[in-house]
Amino acid sequence: MSNCFETRFIERKKPLYTEHKDHDCRISSAKKAIEGILSLDLYPAHKRRLLRQVIWEITEADGKYNVRYWSEGAVAGNEEKLQHEHVHEIKELIARLLNGESIESVVSDALACLVTKEEHRRLTNSGKNGWARYADAGIRVFDARLGQWR
Repeated sequence: MSNCFETRFIERKKPLYTEHKDHDCRISSAKKAIEGILSLDLYPAHKRRLLRQVIWEITEADGKYNVRYWSEGAVAGNEEKLQHEHVHEIKELIARLLNGESIESVVSDALACLVTKEEHRRLTNSGKNGWARYADAGIRVFDARLGQWR
């Protein structure tokens, strides 16, 4: 008798990822917004809050759930509600921008991955950032654009 989880994993089709028709326009607009925000003499908390919103918009450029990366639990069709998780924590991306790192470099790390609630909990407890958090939490990631595991 096979494990139910294994059966669902085999039966479920791999997730598909297609960029939103305005993907490039949305990313370009967000980069301009970041550039403008960084150039303004704003109260620091306001500047961080505005940058946070723009970075969030970048991670949702194709939609909240139409993302390139999916955790193994999300691909398996786990019954848990899926969460839009930021691969690189937004606070880290904001700090990089405020420290003068190039907008292009930071935007390239503004990535989202669909994860289950349980996986999100494991990622939150990791002391690492970026893809190292996923490795540390033992979470495999599927790249839906390339159709393969990372």
